[in-house]
Amino acid sequence: MRKTVLTLMLAASAITSAAGAQTPTTPRPPMRQDANHDGVATRAEAIAQADARFAQMDTDHDGRITAGEMRAYREALHDRVVASGRDVPVPPPGGRKHDGMGRRIDPNGDGSVTREEYEARALKRFDRMDANHDGTIDATERANAAEMRHVDRRERRDGVTPPVPAR
Repeated sequence: MRKTVLTLMLAASAITSAAGAQTPTTPRPPMRQDANHDGVATRAEAIAQADARFAQMDTDHDGRITAGEMRAYREALHDRVVASGRDVPVPPPGGRKHDGMGRRIDPNGDGSVTREEYEARALKRFDRMDANHDGTIDATERANAAEMRHVDRRERRDGVTPPVPAR
C-alpha cells in the first residue's frame, strides 16, 4: 500500500512540475506609444501619446506647461504609483530629481514648454529608439533601447564618461 501511495505521489509531482514548466512567461506590457496594441509603435502613435500627456499636464489649457504644472503632474503620478502598491524610487539626497524644468525639458529657457517643443522632444526620443529608421519601433528595438538606457545610467552612476566622437 505504501509503495502505491508513494508511486502516485511521485507521478503527481512529476505531472505538476512538467505542467508548470510549460506555462508561458508573463508577456511584457505593451508600449505606451502603441495605441492599437499591434506590438509596433509608429511616429503617429508617439505624437498622439505626447499630445495626450501634454493635455494632462496643461491644466490651465493655455498651450504651455509651466514648472508648477509639471511639478503637480509628477506629484499626481507619484501618488498613483504609491496607491497602486508599487515600489517608489527613493529621491536622491538633497531633494527630488525633478523640482521644475531644466534645459532638457525647456530648450529655449523661457520657463514653459509649448506643445511643439514637447512633441519635438517625444519625436527625438522616438528617433533614438528607431534603430533602422523605418518609422516604427518593434519589440527588438524596444529591448535594445532599454538596454542602452541601463548602460547609460550605469556609466553615469559609476562616473564613466562616454568617449567624445571625433569630428
